[in-house]
Amino acid sequence: MRFPVMLLVVALGSVSLVACGDDPVTEPSDATTCVELAGAGRVVAEQVLDSLAGRTLADLEADDPEHPFAAVDRLMRTSEFEERARQLGCGRGELEVAACLAYQGLAQEAQGDLALEYLAPYFTACG
Repeated sequence: MRFPVMLLVVALGSVSLVACGDDPVTEPSDATTCVELAGAGRVVAEQVLDSLAGRTLADLEADDPEHPFAAVDRLMRTSEFEERARQLGCGRGELEVAACLAYQGLAQEAQGDLALEYLAPYFTACG
C-alpha cells in the first residue's frame, strides 16, 4: 500500500515543479528533494548516452584499454549522487520511483547497443 502513495507524492511533486516554471536541477548538490536529485540524474544519463552514442566496447577499449568506462564513470559522479541522497534522506525505493518518472523517454535517445545496455538497469527497476 505504501508504494502507490509514494508514487502519487512523487508524481504530484514532479507536476508542481513543472508548473512553477523553475529551471530543472542539473547538479546533485543543487537538489533539495529526492525528485530533483532524480532529475539531475536524468541530465547525467543524457550526457552518458551522448558519449556512448554509436560507440562499441571495442571503441572504448581502444581509448583506454585498462579502464574502458573511465569517461562514463567521470560523467556519472556516482559518489556525489550517493552523498546527496544520503543528505536528503532519500531511500532506495523513493529514488527508484522518482527515477522511473524522470527517465521516461530515454530509450528513444539511446543510439547503439552499448547505450541500451547502460539503460538496462533502469528499465529493469521500472518494470
